[in-house]
This record gives sequence, C-alpha cells and structure tokens, in this order.
Amino acid sequence: MSASNEDILRRFLSLWAVRDAKGMAECFAEDGVYDNVPDEKPMVGREAILKWLEKCFEHLTRIDVEVLHIASNGEWVLSERIDDHIAGDKHMLLPVANATRIVDGKIVIFRDYYCRQTVKDLGMG
Repeated sequence: MSASNEDILRRFLSLWAVRDAKGMAECFAEDGVYDNVPDEKPMVGREAILKWLEKCFEHLTRIDVEVLHIASNGEWVLSERIDDHIAGDKHMLLPVANATRIVDGKIVIFRDYYCRQTVKDLGMG
C-alpha cells in the first residue's frame, strides 16, 4: 500500500526537526518547485532545493512543525501549521499556510504562504 499524499507531506515536514536536507530534497520530483511565496524567486529543481535547505540549516538548530489542519483533494494537500524555528535556545514561531501538489509520490510544487513582516519581527529576514 502506498503512502497517502498527506502522509508524504507530513514525512517531509518531519525532516525539518532532524535536519535532513538530503532526505527533504529527495521528497521532490527532479524538477520540483519549492516556493516561499513572499520571496521573489522559488527554488526550482532538486539540486537548488537541496542547496537552499542546507543554507537554512547553517543558521537553525532545527524547525519543529505543528500541523494544525490538513486536507487533500487528489494531487493537492492544503495545510495550516506553526513552524518553530529554533536557533540555540531561541524559538521563533511562524504561522504558515501551504499548498502542495504531489504526483506519483513526489512533491512537484510546495508553496508556503506567511507574513514577511512576522519573519522580520522574529529576526529571521
């Protein structure tokens, strides 16, 4: 039995806590897109996604993700979550909404929506 798209998304999100950039990148299709919507340019392709994730882990101890709500319809999974960005003993909570498209067990589009001002207020941007 194959994993549901919700399970695939939850597995991807859980890898933030163990700092597994390679495992996270492998969740994407070769030409997958990781789009932090408030940013100007998404990461396109597994290699670009891996480099961006590795850069994140240079500054963060880990990110603990709490999924508040999740729903799926076909290839699309929508979620609402709280991401706890942890750097040493500092915790920075960021509310996030997400739309993810998963095809044949791989993420092809991952879009995070969050408030840029909140990111700045937390000292993360």
